[in-house]
Amino acid sequence: MRSQTLQLSRTFLFFKKYAFENRKVYTLLYLAISAFLILWLGVYLTFTNPFLFRERNQVAYYFATLFLSGCLSSGLLFSELGVKPKAINYLLTPASTGAKFLCNIFFGVLVFFAVYSAIFYVIDLTAVSIANRKFDTHWQVVDIFHLNDFENPFFDAPLSDLFYLYFPLQAGFILASIYFNKHGLFKALVILGLLWVCFILLFLLVHMLLPQGQFLQGIDSYEIMDPSGDNKVIVMPYLLASIVIIFSKFLLTPLLWLASYFRLKEKEL
Repeated sequence: MRSQTLQLSRTFLFFKKYAFENRKVYTLLYLAISAFLILWLGVYLTFTNPFLFRERNQVAYYFATLFLSGCLSSGLLFSELGVKPKAINYLLTPASTGAKFLCNIFFGVLVFFAVYSAIFYVIDLTAVSIANRKFDTHWQVVDIFHLNDFENPFFDAPLSDLFYLYFPLQAGFILASIYFNKHGLFKALVILGLLWVCFILLFLLVHMLLPQGQFLQGIDSYEIMDPSGDNKVIVMPYLLASIVIIFSKFLLTPLLWLASYFRLKEKEL
């Protein structure tokens, strides 16, 4: 019986084996992302609108491509489990479930994020430099390490908050690729669409039940509009708001990873 404990030497050898066997797959993935960004920004360079390369739009390009490529590639991390010959070979690999799972998280989440950010920066730097020269503009190249210095094009919040949405979403796609025997990526997209519809319906229902007003800087405070002008603000208890924030920002992603690990462990058994 294969040991399920993490042994550093064996885990390191498995990481090397995984990197060697999947080097072509990851190379093609990064080349595809590069080609997509070059085509996208290259087409924009042919337009006469210089504002396409302002900082606000660069941020939108970065996150749009990150969400698209990151979630789609994560949905394929464990796709071989859905093909019987590959699944048998994978499950019989002499490495613990923890080592296999950590390996996929390392290359599919951490390494992917670092390489994608580097690819985007190089291509964006080139495109913005060409645009500044062509249109005689002075747009600044977006600094990935100081994203909060730039305007959020999606909603009124720091740009770093988008990562609290990206990583749980990516973890959900990883869980789907392990949980479903076949077509995990497509099923994850269907579930995501249904959840989005449910979220919109829930938001509309809450909005109908609440008195006329608006949320202030998030869902933890709600301002009731009074015809007399004496508006009132309802604030969620600090403890409850803190629990919601901590869960959504710091616990949701690890919990989804943990669920993925136990599902993978069930398949190993």
